[in-house]
Amino acid sequence: MMVNWLADLLQRFFRVPSARTRRGLWITGTALAAALFVLMTTILVAFDSVFLGANNIAVLRVDDIAPQDIRAPVDLPSYVSLVLTEQQRERVRESVAEVYYLPDPGVSRQQTELARQILNYITNIRRDAFGTPEQKLHDLQQITHLDLSDEIAGDILALDDQTWSDAGEQVTSILERVMQGEIRESNLPSIRAQLPTQVSVRFDDDMAQVIVAIVKDLVRPNTLLNPDATEQARNEAAAQVEVRRSFERGQIVVRAGERIDAAAYEALERLGLLEPADRRLGEIFRALLASVLVMVITGLYIAHFSPALLRSPNMLVLLGAVFLIILFGMRLSGIYGQIYLFPTAALALLYVAVVGPSTAVIGTLSLAILVGLMQNNSLEMAFLVAAGGLMASLTLRRAERLNSFFMPGLLVGISNVAIVAIFYQGLSDANVIEMVIYSLLNGILAATVALGGLYVVTQLFNLPTGLKLIELSQPNQPLLQRLLREAPGTYQHSLQVANLGEQAAHAIGANADLVRVAALYHDIGKMVNAPFFTENQVEGLNPHDALDDPARSADIIIGHVIEGEKMARQYRLPARFRDFIMEHHGTQVLYFYQQAVERAGDDEEVDVELFTYPGPRPRTRETAVLMIADSCEAAVRSRKPTRKQEIADTVQQIIEIKQRTGQLDDSGLTLNDIKTVRRIITDMLQAVFHPRISYPGQAQSIERDKERPPAGHAADETNRKTELPPLPDVDGPRRFVQTREIPPAKPVLEEDDNSPLPEVPPLPRSSGEQPILRLNDNGTETKKSEKEDLTKGQLD
Repeated sequence: MMVNWLADLLQRFFRVPSARTRRGLWITGTALAAALFVLMTTILVAFDSVFLGANNIAVLRVDDIAPQDIRAPVDLPSYVSLVLTEQQRERVRESVAEVYYLPDPGVSRQQTELARQILNYITNIRRDAFGTPEQKLHDLQQITHLDLSDEIAGDILALDDQTWSDAGEQVTSILERVMQGEIRESNLPSIRAQLPTQVSVRFDDDMAQVIVAIVKDLVRPNTLLNPDATEQARNEAAAQVEVRRSFERGQIVVRAGERIDAAAYEALERLGLLEPADRRLGEIFRALLASVLVMVITGLYIAHFSPALLRSPNMLVLLGAVFLIILFGMRLSGIYGQIYLFPTAALALLYVAVVGPSTAVIGTLSLAILVGLMQNNSLEMAFLVAAGGLMASLTLRRAERLNSFFMPGLLVGISNVAIVAIFYQGLSDANVIEMVIYSLLNGILAATVALGGLYVVTQLFNLPTGLKLIELSQPNQPLLQRLLREAPGTYQHSLQVANLGEQAAHAIGANADLVRVAALYHDIGKMVNAPFFTENQVEGLNPHDALDDPARSADIIIGHVIEGEKMARQYRLPARFRDFIMEHHGTQVLYFYQQAVERAGDDEEVDVELFTYPGPRPRTRETAVLMIADSCEAAVRSRKPTRKQEIADTVQQIIEIKQRTGQLDDSGLTLNDIKTVRRIITDMLQAVFHPRISYPGQAQSIERDKERPPAGHAADETNRKTELPPLPDVDGPRRFVQTREIPPAKPVLEEDDNSPLPEVPPLPRSSGEQPILRLNDNGTETKKSEKEDLTKGQLD
């Protein structure tokens, strides 16, 4: 975004703190955008009163019928009428003859030589002893520059050699004589029509037709138009024309009942009859005050009910642009008398499809206020816009289906009819029927315009609308296919998370479709180093053991977020998807930090930023739901519980840790939302990881499993991660290691090294034995000594 680019530039060259710079630029940009919005709204609202006037003469337009005799209020001295002058100049320009170049002798020679070549070719066809009559006839008709009919071609073949020789000489002679004259494109048809008179009388009619047929196709213009000289001559003639008019006070400019043409409209402008006498500043101030009031109320409403919109400048710009376009369209419809036909409810339908019904409601009410003010304080128009928009906002449900737009459109039309019935009981039946028809068509047009607008904004702004989500959820999407091929374990994990997140989001009233589709892409960055994530490892081989470097392992694990964000940009995923990718781990700290501290012997020797996800923490309910679903699915799959209570305990622990470490503080989730999410995810995971019936032959397998090292074995824990409480952000580039050659790995248990398991606080800085929180098998906390072997019994 431009704000980020400017902030980075100022930080680099002027040492301005990045956070302060971004905040300052954001405030400045918001203020400028708000000022521009108020200015545009004021112009649209006040334009009718300020620039066209309030009297019946001032609102007249070209082709209107004058309602009365319009007289000149003052003496108007002679002035040049631009309309009449241009009309007269156009007539003069058309009367000036075109200017041509001199005849080109090269064209005559070229056509004469072409004629000789064609005649020789025809002679060869006639003399072909092996050609059949049909073949000769076909060859004659294939001559490129001639268009010979079957009759003419047959006559040519039927001539004797001497007659054909005389005919050829006659063709050449006539062509040379005709091409010596001036032939233009305009007189070419007349010259061709006179060719029969050029044929010698010694040839009969059949021969004359043959000669004319050949010559007429070879005659072409030899005199070309000189456009520059022609334009210059016309301009010189037009420049001499000037039509002047004058009026005396009281003189009739336009009589009652006459149609106002362009010249009369120009005279009215010159006389000042199309400008309001006063009230200009008052109307501007009224429109300005209404625009500011509407913007402030809308901003406060969005801040209270849809705060996530304030963090999306692009979306705010889009909503403001759509609002101004609808307001401008309403302004034009008022000018051309089709105000009942203009689909203002398209604004509400678009807002519902893009951001939701709550924003559509405030947008509709704001539009109704301004339209009522624009239409000379019309309460009827304000009610018409408000009723239609609210009906659209409250009836559009699933915006991802095309047919779902038309039922709200029909209801909008019905509400418009009701408003017409309320305000127009005293009108004639004909007028009422006309307005009823317009009102019904208004609803259908609103649905049509909203559908077209939704497609346009989806493509231009790459928004995660319902239609876009349907497209991105298709399994044949290139990025999903690549994820399936390169990281099949991650693909299956994403499917499970998508199912969990969708149901949880639906239960709390969040955008379930967005969560479901975004979950499919949230781990795409794992494709860069897929074998380093346990869900993609084969036979328990863990490349992290071979690395034997917690910092490099942390770089690889954290890198899946960074690389995922890059892939999302590369594949042009919606910006909201990038939020899911960056926020689904928040600012948690990897377990590799604990390993690094143990190796260094002192946490001050280890930079915790190298082991911390870049964040930010979830800022919407949808990204928070994905974080919880992702963590719970990975933890449950890693622990392989055998009882339903174990699953419930695991989900409970995960959510409590997220709350305790502040990962959900910015998400907007309420305690009741979190309780609902926990219940839904627990029920679904219990259904997926339910206990299975033991079959014959499994006893030996169970015994063999008992001989395996416990889950807390050091080799197993290398690939486990634990998030620590978030630490303050530190500016500076993050080190990222991409491993292209995977060294031989040691066998480990299959666990997801990217699943946020219960976090462990950092090791105490003081020396000596300090208690460290551990989780035992039943999920309760126990304390172990810092000096105990950390490779035993860690984070079961």
